[in-house]
Amino acid sequence: MNAIRSNWRRVLAAVFTTALLGASLPTHASDIADREYDRAVKSFRAGRTSEAWGQFQELASRGDVDSARIALFMLNYGPALYGKQWDALPGQVEYWAQLVRNSGTSARPLPVFEPQVVSRKGAPRAAAVRGISLSAR
Repeated sequence: MNAIRSNWRRVLAAVFTTALLGASLPTHASDIADREYDRAVKSFRAGRTSEAWGQFQELASRGDVDSARIALFMLNYGPALYGKQWDALPGQVEYWAQLVRNSGTSARPLPVFEPQVVSRKGAPRAAAVRGISLSAR
């Protein structure tokens, strides 16, 4: 009888351990969000700002903090910087602002957005970045 109980306990412990390990494995949901975020950044860099806006807006509405930060920036500065006005519902803007306020620092490295100068004589080229000197003059 003790041998049966001992075997039963081992089986039960093995099932419990397997269930616990299965529940603790990553779900790859963050990988999907990271890929979608990377696609949004690529759209933005390619100059497809309206497409990027839609992608950042969708990710932000699903709780992605970095996308919320970028979506708020694009919403506030879109007319001045991109010549485009995007819309969002007040509830969305409030939710994104709450995500950003409660997030602390960014989870991802910030993307580098190089300014582009469009010249009439050629293709867009990267603008030179001016250094700022903080030394006393």
